[in-house]
Amino acid sequence: MTKSESCPDCHGKGWIELGGSKSEEEARTCGLCQGKGSTPTGKECSGCRGTGRIEVRTVEQQRCLKCNGTGRFPVPEEL
Repeated sequence: MTKSESCPDCHGKGWIELGGSKSEEEARTCGLCQGKGSTPTGKECSGCRGTGRIEVRTVEQQRCLKCNGTGRFPVPEEL
């Protein structure tokens, strides 16, 4: 019986990111400061770093082909 390790391709996640996108249109109003960019005490908002907007990234995922989505390589026989 061979001991399986974390898959080298997906680093144990079982999936691989195919790509992502971000654009100004995909930014959302910061929920911590309600888009103001600062706290009620006047400090810069830690959520958006003063911008009032939070970036939204979309990531497309695909099951890892090397480990067949298990996150382990070689794939354990019992799976």
